[in-house]
Amino acid sequence: MNSNMMDRLLDRYPPPPDLEKDDFAGQDYEHVAPRKLPVERTIDLHGLTTIDASQQLEVFIAQAAREAVRKVLIIHGKGSSPGSEGVLKALVRQYLEESPMVGATGHPGVDLGGAGATWAVIRQRSR
Repeated sequence: MNSNMMDRLLDRYPPPPDLEKDDFAGQDYEHVAPRKLPVERTIDLHGLTTIDASQQLEVFIAQAAREAVRKVLIIHGKGSSPGSEGVLKALVRQYLEESPMVGATGHPGVDLGGAGATWAVIRQRSR
């Protein structure tokens, strides 16, 4: 693996901090593990065609970045065929992997959709 690829991976998936902060009262998320950040916006793509879902996801992520939203939740469903990844789930995964506006991603607990949803941390622009 070349160093450029390693730098991109480390930028996208930084190592967790030594200390995790559970107090969100001050909205200081600098040292909070991505999985522990609160979800600030949600979009549900159930029932959409891949074209509509792709367009809505692109607009949703761009708007979240403009509004300095830190973490979003995308509900895509698990797919209807046992043993295969759902079409919308695959579309969401690919979009998030390729988007320069998105950092860490993962699946939430079952209370927020489990494998039928994906959370994403939106990269904050430097000021």
